[in-house]
Amino acid sequence: GLKQELFHRHKEAQQCCRPHNLPLLRAAQQREMEAVEQRIREEQRMMDEKIVLELDQKVIDQQSTLEKAGVSGFYITTNPQELTLQMNLLELIRKLQQKECESERAFS
Repeated sequence: GLKQELFHRHKEAQQCCRPHNLPLLRAAQQREMEAVEQRIREEQRMMDEKIVLELDQKVIDQQSTLEKAGVSGFYITTNPQELTLQMNLLELIRKLQQKECESERAFS
């Protein structure tokens, strides 16, 4: 939205500009557009970092909950290999639960 608004402002300014000032105006507008794009990239990077931190916290919360529940193999860790093992354990638990639900339906 910010880029669209800037584009429209630039277009209006170019229409009102005298021909001999047009190259200067375009150069200034180009710098302004680059600054806006840099700001957008920076805001996007900050948002991405915030999301990653929130996801990391969710993983820690999940590990803590499962550890407190006494589920084997779960404890707070950031080791990628251990995280992969925990993800695989969760997937196994999910599949076992799914099979259990299917067999209960079959016998109902």
